[in-house]
Amino acid sequence: MHTSLSLSNVGGQWYVEREIAGLTSALRSYCDSIHSCDISVEGPTGEGEARCWRIGLKIRLFGEIVRALARAPEGVDPRSSLSRALADICGRAKAQLKQIAEQHGDCCAHGGPAFAAHLEACA
Repeated sequence: MHTSLSLSNVGGQWYVEREIAGLTSALRSYCDSIHSCDISVEGPTGEGEARCWRIGLKIRLFGEIVRALARAPEGVDPRSSLSRALADICGRAKAQLKQIAEQHGDCCAHGGPAFAAHLEACA
């Protein structure tokens, strides 16, 4: 799986790449038919409640594209806020990935039902 990562406004937040690595690792284990995954992470900007993480996910498999977007307020603990945003984006992508897995069944590394079961652990 080819992975592209775009980071914006995350300087000094050492945990960001580790959190993203966990997401890409999980995606790899779901299905070896994922061609590519583009992830964009924008760190919190602005003031007060407007400060939030913004995450975009674009996955290509079987000639189809799964897109998901998530936002999470920075809150008191930016790391846990990022984790919540990643869980949210995973949940948003889950339904789309499950449909594609069902359509292509045994093409996934673990087969359709197993692929769907792995997705249940997401979020």
